[in-house]
Amino acid sequence: MNLQEFIKIVKDMLQERLGGEYMISEYSAPKNNKPSLSGMVIQMSYSDVGMAVYLDDVFEEYQAGGDLDGIIDALFEKIKKAEIPDKISTDFLKELMGSYEAARPAIYCKLVNQKANLKMLEKVPYIPFLDLAIIFYIEIDKTEEGQMGITINNRIMESWGIDSQQLYQDTMYHMEKCAPQRLENLNDIMRELFKNTEEDEEQELFQMLFMKCEEDIGLYCLNNSTGFGAASLLYGDCIKKFSEKINSDVLILPSSIHEVLLMADDGSRDKDELLDMVKSVNQNEVPREEMLSNSIYRYDRMTKKISIAYQGEDL
Repeated sequence: MNLQEFIKIVKDMLQERLGGEYMISEYSAPKNNKPSLSGMVIQMSYSDVGMAVYLDDVFEEYQAGGDLDGIIDALFEKIKKAEIPDKISTDFLKELMGSYEAARPAIYCKLVNQKANLKMLEKVPYIPFLDLAIIFYIEIDKTEEGQMGITINNRIMESWGIDSQQLYQDTMYHMEKCAPQRLENLNDIMRELFKNTEEDEEQELFQMLFMKCEEDIGLYCLNNSTGFGAASLLYGDCIKKFSEKINSDVLILPSSIHEVLLMADDGSRDKDELLDMVKSVNQNEVPREEMLSNSIYRYDRMTKKISIAYQGEDL
């Protein structure tokens, strides 16, 4: 059975479980650092708004011996629990798509790897940044479970009648006010995680790690509140102040699309070791769709600019 055959079977089985209250259609779309993913859009029969469910990973689970009935049960529960906010209607979305002024207070940006997303970048406005690209989205809703958003594409830009530079400038101004940078010592983050664990069997391990955190490793996490915190590189003065505090240029490690790590560029770091560390973390710890880059960047405290310090391998 190939992926398309699997999707058809899942679609038919879910339609039978969900009944006529729901409509299911096949769907595909590009995802960060990946080719187009395949799946379904599920929507209530009385609504034009629905949720996308991608099945590529589910198909891999099935191929690895997963039980089809169990897979359908899990998807059914996921769909039934999903709630589309009341404010999201066809008219609401049409207003956002047709009016830049209506959409502007909800527009944010994120950083993605440029070379790994060439196909997607053909369809969206973007600003090149180092080996990355700045793309933009409209935040529709945000909850503890995640967020709903619409990536701004070229068709939307045509309806708004603006160019990428205006979109970029307006978004930076908005994000500096609504999603300010956050800079925190990585040791402090780890301590907070460790002290909150309540599992007895893990206490010894966490205590050992906690003790190691007592020695400051000199790494700082930079992010913001959007969920795509690596974009905090683009605005604010946290890096400038950090550089002044440590009296040094700053190396920037691309942890993921969610955050970056800062450290002093004091000459004590071996280039190859740093590149190997970033690559290893990407390969072993970060899902592909959340990877940012294998390169390492540098903030120059004299020019106040960020450049590529060490070029890494392609993702």
